Amino acid sequence: MTDRIQAIQAMLAKNPKDVFLHYSLGMEQAAGGDHAGAVESFRRCIQLDDGYLPAYVEAGKNLRACKDYAAAREVFAAGMELAAVQGEKHMRDFIQQQLDGLPTLT
Repeated sequence: MTDRIQAIQAMLAKNPKDVFLHYSLGMEQAAGGDHAGAVESFRRCIQLDDGYLPAYVEAGKNLRACKDYAAAREVFAAGMELAAVQGEKHMRDFIQQQLDGLPTLT
């Protein structure tokens, strides 16, 4: 475990409902190759703030890295809906690219 992850976890122990800390933890986990842990962190972000669009994007990307394509599709689809509601056309287009890049399910 990296020093950065330990530092973020220490901060989360004091403020477990801090969405940005969970997001930061997920980013660190993803960078270290712990994609399953990152998914958990990004899902916690979404639980705490279902309007935090970056968490959907990163959760989907890490689910893709875990080869859980069905779950990645679900999260990306939810992110696309949220992006549309928020008027985030650029993010909606980006998420669509992520969806288009997923292997087709057979």
